[in-house]
Amino acid sequence: MLTTLYNAVSAATDWFWGVPALVILIGGGIYLSFCTRFVQFRHFGAAMKMTIGKSFGKKRSGENGGGITGWQTVCAALSGTIGTGNIVGVGTAIAMGGPGAVLWMELTGCVAMCIKYCEAMMAVKYRKPKPEGGYAGGPYYYIRDGLKCKPLATFWNVVLIPTLLLAAAIHTGSTCDAAARLGLPRIPVLIVAVVAVALIMYGGVRALCDVTDKLVPIMSIIYLGGGLAVIALNAGNLIPAFLSIFRYAFTGHAAISGFAGAAVAATIRYGLARGMYSSDAGNGIAAIIHAQANTKEPVEQGLWGIFEVFMDTIIVCNFTALVILSTGQWQTGDQGSVLAINSFGSALGQAGLLIAAVALMLFAMSTVMSFSTFVGLQVENVWGSVAKKICQVIFLGMMVAGGLNGVDSILFLTDTFSGLCICGSLVALILMGGEIRRETDRYFKEVYPKKLKAEKERADV
Repeated sequence: MLTTLYNAVSAATDWFWGVPALVILIGGGIYLSFCTRFVQFRHFGAAMKMTIGKSFGKKRSGENGGGITGWQTVCAALSGTIGTGNIVGVGTAIAMGGPGAVLWMELTGCVAMCIKYCEAMMAVKYRKPKPEGGYAGGPYYYIRDGLKCKPLATFWNVVLIPTLLLAAAIHTGSTCDAAARLGLPRIPVLIVAVVAVALIMYGGVRALCDVTDKLVPIMSIIYLGGGLAVIALNAGNLIPAFLSIFRYAFTGHAAISGFAGAAVAATIRYGLARGMYSSDAGNGIAAIIHAQANTKEPVEQGLWGIFEVFMDTIIVCNFTALVILSTGQWQTGDQGSVLAINSFGSALGQAGLLIAAVALMLFAMSTVMSFSTFVGLQVENVWGSVAKKICQVIFLGMMVAGGLNGVDSILFLTDTFSGLCICGSLVALILMGGEIRRETDRYFKEVYPKKLKAEKERADV
């Protein structure tokens, strides 16, 4: 009976993450892009100026009940999205879909920027101030109050919990696996990871932001710096690597030295699927933390969503892809994290293996830290503090289970529940496309010009 159920759920998940998921994600993203008049392109400069351009003068305390800054929210969100997908996901996409999958990942990232923009914007618009400070916000609130569909909001909230609990096990397992590659004992690493996450839980949103606004830049510098070194050592292969991306995007690639090979359909599928997986767009999870920002303008937080995906998918994933392609390791038959780590090692030796393994550990643990806070926030907002504490204990238990035993046999369940989250959050955003368009137009026609004028006047003084 259980075997039959397992096989049925697994088959249904595989089916959903084929054509249906891609239609919902890509089609929905394109629709929202039209609704916002392609805000991710037309106002990309404004997004960079209003986000990373202002990050260096951030205040530590927020407005309106203790909100946190846009920089801190995006670091917390990036700690959840810059994860194993940036290493494992890219390696899998190239192994299964060939170099051409990278182009489809990039195109997906362009669409995902708009989806994240909409998630963050609506999270701020429909959030509720909490008496103790901070906000209750995210898909549950913009579905319930914006779309006025409480059943769908409840559905999203219910499927979110197992999504994050399973992610805790999977990413903790990835952390322990990466530590084992470095020769570190599994149990002590697991204990440190559990204690670190427990401390983040105790400290709440503020603790998470205090850690991630330092951790995200550090782990990104380590990984991107190592990637630059690999690419520099293989500079002669860089142009052929770029050309292979475009050459095989529409033709696929035949099997070479054990390479899985792919027709064009597989190239597109794996590129699109891994692109969405890396950006975490559509499921609404990052919107929970975006709702905590101290901004008064929903669109301004939406611009942070654009920056988030740009950094995650366009920058970090492309670095991984160029490392794999420039070293030629994609033709070895390796897959996933092994492919990425060996690519670093082939160019930098043991130092490269160390950089890649450490980056994988940091990426995985940052994701677990973020998800522990997200799940606590959501459960407390909807069901109260007692339910939050129970959920946190279960979260730590899932970390232990994943770190000790691994969860390969139930890995597909993460995709199952993530798909269900998408069916709640993204579908709601699509249905609210008209409101998203009006909010975007209002900001860029009325608010943004005034901000530019005020900044110019201050500069002239």
